[in-house]
Amino acid sequence: MTMKRLQLATYLLAIYGFLLLYYAYSWGSLVYLAFALLNLSLAYGVGRENRTAIKVALIYSALEFFFGLLFLIAGNLYSAVDAAISFFIMHDILGYIQEVYRKEKDEEGKTEGDKRGEEEKSEKPK
Repeated sequence: MTMKRLQLATYLLAIYGFLLLYYAYSWGSLVYLAFALLNLSLAYGVGRENRTAIKVALIYSALEFFFGLLFLIAGNLYSAVDAAISFFIMHDILGYIQEVYRKEKDEEGKTEGDKRGEEEKSEKPK
């Protein structure tokens, strides 16, 4: 069973956004609401494979992972969930970037090879 590209990252960003919406509702915090909306908009952009949203989501999840690990080291055990979600988001996005880079590299190599092949075919040996 193969998964669609960036499906895991999209789902995890959406789940994380809904968790932050719950925190915003229960504590009445506008900061949590802002980050919840950021996560949900990033989930939508990553699901549509928007390159800007993918870059922002990668940077955002890397920062979340870093701070999640710092809080985990400091003794907040609930940060393990945050760090795990951020790690899986980063892993999925980096796998997608690697796959896209390979495809673009192969297409670039094929077009250069075709150009060289056409040049060789046009020359007639005497």
